Formats: sequence, structure tokens, C-alpha cells
Amino acid sequence: MSITRRDFLNQVAIAGGYAATFSAMQALGMIPRAEASTLPSMPADFGKGRKVVIAGGGIAGLTAAYELRKAGFEPVVLEAAKRPGGRNWTARKGTTVEFIDGTKQECSWDEGHYFNMGPARLPSIHKHVLGYCSELGVELEVEINTSRSALMQSAAMNGGKPVEQRRVMHDTRGHLAELLAKAIDQHTLDDLMTPEELKKLRYLVKGFGDLDADMKYKGTERGGYAVARGAGPVQQKFHTPIPLSELLEADMTKGEFYEEHIDWQATMFQPVGGMDRIPYAFAASLGDIVRYESPVSEIRNTARGVEVTCTQSGKPVKLHADFCICTMPAPILKSVKGLSRQTIAAATAIKANALYKVAWEAPRFWEKENNIYGGISFLKEMVDLVWYPSAKLFSDKGVIVAGFNLEREDDGSLTPFGKLDMSGKLAESRRSVEILHPGHGGDLTKPIYINWAQIPYQLGCVGQTDLPDAQAAYAQLNEPDGRVWFAADWLSRLTGWQEGAILSAHRAIAGIAGHVKGTAAAA
Repeated sequence: MSITRRDFLNQVAIAGGYAATFSAMQALGMIPRAEASTLPSMPADFGKGRKVVIAGGGIAGLTAAYELRKAGFEPVVLEAAKRPGGRNWTARKGTTVEFIDGTKQECSWDEGHYFNMGPARLPSIHKHVLGYCSELGVELEVEINTSRSALMQSAAMNGGKPVEQRRVMHDTRGHLAELLAKAIDQHTLDDLMTPEELKKLRYLVKGFGDLDADMKYKGTERGGYAVARGAGPVQQKFHTPIPLSELLEADMTKGEFYEEHIDWQATMFQPVGGMDRIPYAFAASLGDIVRYESPVSEIRNTARGVEVTCTQSGKPVKLHADFCICTMPAPILKSVKGLSRQTIAAATAIKANALYKVAWEAPRFWEKENNIYGGISFLKEMVDLVWYPSAKLFSDKGVIVAGFNLEREDDGSLTPFGKLDMSGKLAESRRSVEILHPGHGGDLTKPIYINWAQIPYQLGCVGQTDLPDAQAAYAQLNEPDGRVWFAADWLSRLTGWQEGAILSAHRAIAGIAGHVKGTAAAA
């Protein structure tokens, strides 16, 4: 019996869920695999006497400088901001968040509280960024990306009242398992499976949905108790299942499958004290190799290498080097003078999305009242998620993220949230917390709101190289422009992740190493 790829993937999804399906699609060539590192092995004197200017001190630029120095090159990092890290930026007491329109926010939270305005998670499968953390002495702790005690809310479900994630997850499974059990009992699968396979499938379905002896779903301890377990004569009682019709109408699939994405699966990590511990550790190792407040305006190929012009202390400064690695975001790169028109056209074709986050300082009511320790709650509102801190559990206060999404659609139009002014955005953020945690919206204080499209030297968050009209631009910028190589997370297949930035930097280094080897062979 022949089987189509669609049928095969459907069976994989039933047996192993999204993660297994994703892997199967990669194996079939339907999804590109994440890039492996191409960092070459180079002796300590490989780059002796050769200078490399690195435009941008984000994770890609810092990685490039760190590895090039190991191989004897003389790198210089030119960073436009006053700090390292690029989008790896953590707000804490004393941080100023300034937008290009002049709007300023001053963070005045308690000491020890922080907000990762850019990347906030390190997947366990991102071995290169974890390796650098180990090498640089960046202490890590577990980041709790999901909690079954977190909440889900929709006007179409449970009368609009939030319910624990465990109920939505397991009621959905239970109802689907009962439907599949009926299909087995009614012999609708007889043409697809042998009697022995059907017997085993029936057993699997019973356990998957926690069905009773009659293969009916009547609730499960996996979803929690309406009457809690206790001592003495008390009789515990499962929650009454949420009807399948309500679950379908509520459509909580974003939250139900959130953790199934390959880069969001447990276990995940975070640096103790904030994600920017990583770029600051790189910067501490590199010392005066990194030059801050040095925005690059021109990159030109010359007969002997490259000439890079930046501004330092208000004056133009020209640096000459053998090579350049440019790690600027696409919205900034497109304005750099001296590069080829093909490079500028490619940078112009790649749009960076307008991602936002809103964070508040608050007493930890979510822990005390809901047993929520880390994880994310989801709701069907303009601000559709609330993300709880994984650090300093059981302390008095913490930083809660209420809103993490886009302000513009792929076509450039504003989302409903993006159309609001800043006070309206903060009000919507507070409102979602109030819906999930009645009576606590007013406990939120000292908000910090970031829209990456408004941040100087960024003008956006993640380069959208996955859009159809960006594929040629992606390919163009993965090739050098003379002696200028490009590196960024969005020039990898791990767009938006620090691992992608690192792998892209490794690829640029490999290109420079190949050029050096070729030059040496020709000499």
C-alpha cells in the first residue's frame, strides 16, 4: 500500500506530536536544517599581521572578534551604542530606554530585578551559545518556559473565566482520544491497520487521553481537581471537562503547542542576572578591542583591503584593515555608503519586524495565588500572553512581562496594538493581567515598554528572511562583497536566536580563513 508524505506526516504527528513532525519534515527536505558551525580550525598565528574591522558589537560581532583574536588576527569592533550586545539588552535599575522619536523611559526597579528586552531564553540544543557561556564563565540557571499552572482565557470558554493550562491541554487530548477510540471501535481504520496494530493503538489512545474502561473521557487528574485531595473522609473530584465545542471555539492552540517548537522545548536556560551577562562577558574578555559610540557610516573595498569610516567623539575616523565583518541590522546596513549596489539592494529587501515587549514590577501574586512559577499564560486579547519570571522564585516582588508580539504585520500595516499610543499600550497590557488575575492589574508598577523599531541603530527586531521576496537577498548577503563579509542571526536558519548569530559569525570567519589560505597558496 502506497502512502503519501502528507499521510506519513499525519501519522508522525499522532504518534510524536509537533516536534517529531518537524524533524520528519527536515529529514524529507521540506524544512531547511539549522546550520552546523563552519568555524575552521586555525593555529594561534594563522592571522598574524592581519587586521579585521567588525562593524557592530552584537553577539555576531563579539563572537567574530573573540574567535579571530584566538587565531592571531587583530580585530577591532566598532559599536554604535554605549554598550555591547545589540538586541541582547537587559533593562535594570538605572537603564535608560530611548526611542528615535525622543521618548525616554528610566528604569527604577529594585536592585536585582531585570527585563530581557531582546532574547530571553537559551535552548539546550543551542550548543554553541551554551559553550561560550561556559568558556566565558557566564553562570546559567533554568528558564521555566512552560507551566501547567499558567492560565488560558477566551470569551468562548468557561464563561470567559481563565482556566489552568493543564485543563485545556488534557481536556483537548481526552476529547480527541475519545473520538479516535470511536473510530477504532467503529472499524473505520480497518483498511489502514492490522488487527494487532489496532489493538496497540487502542491501548495507546486510552493512555493518551486517560479514558475510562468504556473508552470515554470524563475528566482526568492530569487536568487538576475541582475538589482537592486531602486527609480524612474528603472525596477528591476531577474538574468537569471543558466541552470540546468550547475548546474548538476558544482556539488556544498558540498556548497548547507553544512549547512544542524545537527551540522552546525543555530544558531551557537563562544567565543569572540577565541575558546581557553574555555580551558583557565577551566584552570583558576583548577589552579595548571593542570601541563604543562608534557608528559606522562607510565601508569601502580598496586595492589592499577595506576602509571603514566611523564617527568617534563627533569626528569621522577612518580605519584600514585586511577584512571587514559587517553585523549591522538590515535597516542600518542599507544606509551604509561604499558597499556594492547589490548589497544595498539586498539589505533594502529585508524587512525587520517591529517586535514589542512590556514589563512591570509587581508583587508575586501569580505565585501566591495561582502556584505559577515561571511559564506563560495565554489569552484571546490584544495583549495575548503574560510571561512570568523564572528568577528569584518565592521572593516578594518580580518583573512580569505582559505583552510580547508584533506592532506591524508582514505587509507593513499596524496591528491593533501598534495603532495605540504609549498610554493605550500600557493600558492594554495592564488589562490582560487583570483579566487573568482579577484585582491585580492595579498592582503593576513602573512599566518599561520597548518597540525595537524605535531603537537607535536597530530600527527593528528580527530580519524577516523567511518571507518569499527576501530569499534572493538572504543568498546575496551570505556571500562577501569584496573583502566584506556579513553576519547576523537573520543570515542563518535560526533567525532571532543568538545561536544563529554565532553560527553566522563562524561562517564569516570561515570565509576570511579561506581567503587567507588562498592568498598564501598563491604566494
